[in-house]
Amino acid sequence: MKNLMKFAAALTIGAFLFTACSEDEDVILSVPADVVLDLGAEFDPMAGVTVDGIDISKVSWQAMPNWNIYEVNHYVFTYTADDQTADRNVYISSKLLAGTYSVSDLEDGETSPFTYDVTVLQHVDDFNKLLIQGFAGFSTTANATINGNDITVAQYKPSSWLEGESISATGTYNGENRALVSFDIVIKELVGGEIVTTYSKATYTKIAN
Repeated sequence: MKNLMKFAAALTIGAFLFTACSEDEDVILSVPADVVLDLGAEFDPMAGVTVDGIDISKVSWQAMPNWNIYEVNHYVFTYTADDQTADRNVYISSKLLAGTYSVSDLEDGETSPFTYDVTVLQHVDDFNKLLIQGFAGFSTTANATINGNDITVAQYKPSSWLEGESISATGTYNGENRALVSFDIVIKELVGGEIVTTYSKATYTKIAN
């Protein structure tokens, strides 16, 4: 009987020591490399994430800004496991917005729009920049930068224009349709020795990828 009690006590102590060792095991969290994705691409934030020391179900993640596969942006995913954290950069590219568009451009105060086509290309170096050839109906290429919902064409002077003349714009796009939607364009031109500012709304219709 005494031997049986000693054996049971030994089992209890052994179980306690095993549990303590498990609780003290180092947590090692690993996340995949940074990635660039297309608009609307399938993406599982937990795919490729591994952790030693605790169950994978204990790993949580948060994205800043709020994750949206249909918004061009730079997202930082922060993964947490116990007291360990790891960051991963995920970029949603504007590449699928590229293509040929038919544009209907209506200047403020006018009743009839003028139309033209533009060619939109993805910038070779930046995931969130587009080159718009023929922007605003001129022989010029605009650089459009996308951050979240916002498209910005920073004020610039086409090479053949006079000092003080410029084009700028803000725009919108539909990430689910992978298409540009419109631009509010501001044009400053020198007329009779003075800068005259005109405003127009350009509506884009994608006609080819």
